[in-house]
Amino acid sequence: MVPLEMIFSLIAVIIALSYVTWVARNNLAWIKYVNRKPVSPSGQNTFVSVIIAARNEESQVGSLLQDLLTQNYPPAKFQIIISNDFSTDKTADVCNAMAHKFQQCGIQFLLINATENQLSGKKAALERAIKKATGDLLLTTDADCLVSPDWIASFAAKFTESAAPMITGFVKLHDGENLFANLQAIDVLSLSGIGATSVINNKPLMCNGANLAFTKAAFSDAGGYDYGSDQPGGDDTYLMFKINELFPGKVVFNEDPKSIVTTNPQPDLNHFVRQRVRWASKVKYYKESYVKATGLLIFAVNLVLLLVALLAVIGSLNWIIALAIWILKATADLLFLFHLATFTAQLRLLFVFLPAQILYPFYSLAGTFIAMKKTNYEWKNRNYKSQ
Repeated sequence: MVPLEMIFSLIAVIIALSYVTWVARNNLAWIKYVNRKPVSPSGQNTFVSVIIAARNEESQVGSLLQDLLTQNYPPAKFQIIISNDFSTDKTADVCNAMAHKFQQCGIQFLLINATENQLSGKKAALERAIKKATGDLLLTTDADCLVSPDWIASFAAKFTESAAPMITGFVKLHDGENLFANLQAIDVLSLSGIGATSVINNKPLMCNGANLAFTKAAFSDAGGYDYGSDQPGGDDTYLMFKINELFPGKVVFNEDPKSIVTTNPQPDLNHFVRQRVRWASKVKYYKESYVKATGLLIFAVNLVLLLVALLAVIGSLNWIIALAIWILKATADLLFLFHLATFTAQLRLLFVFLPAQILYPFYSLAGTFIAMKKTNYEWKNRNYKSQ
């Protein structure tokens, strides 16, 4: 082995081992946290405001509202607030048609329709709803999601147990339709798991507004969604960073499987790319050093995977070293995903683990380069440009 090859191999192994150590730490934290004594179903005295920002979701929002009608939680102890973000379809009509059902059950229901003089976008829609909320705990989800009958009760119980200013939840995708849907599902499984374990380890990296709870006081103390960026995505993660800064170590994760929220995969590659571009466009605005360090580690290990494979193919690197690095990373990922998939009852997703593992370095690096440049993209029939 020539010195240059030896130096590269050493660097590659160090990066791979650093990644494996990080994943193993996440895995152990997950196992310990999720296997604790379950949270008792208490907290039924907590008044909860369910906040939903909706834009052009006429085909989806009805299913979510039906789920919210059948919650195992006192009707007098929660309210539903839907903020209609200038929908051009029949979203408002669907919501209005369901309103009387909530009223019959004794559940407060409020639909806020944006007016011409108001700002558009999800952030503005959420802020309009939050201003109207009267709950001790604000619980957000998206109009295209589904929730379990114990969703509200689960978060109320976690809030009673922890008195946390923010509680993050797990989001999974519907799976089983086809290979493309399952590849998306295992990707989101990984992202949700990383987000959950980062909160467990008191180094929150990401959260998802499709399943997130926080107090109105914490929201106000943090200055709302203002993070020095007017990007349409990422507001929930920005809010988490600010609340964590104000209340170090107080942001918690809800480990109850009944708190999981389910949403749909993207229907085709075009929609998938647009979604991932939107997600990637927010990364450059993150200010937290540990977040940047984690991103750098993930970028480095994926770059190493591609480089060792390329060098092994052209004969510039011993193929045993390249294979060992790939197997090392894959083993760490598989063990972590196994525990996550057990939690979400999606063990069948492990059948697509191998193709996902091969494709991910390309996808991850592409996302990184997208995040580094100015990017135009479409979301909810609106055009945006990342700055």
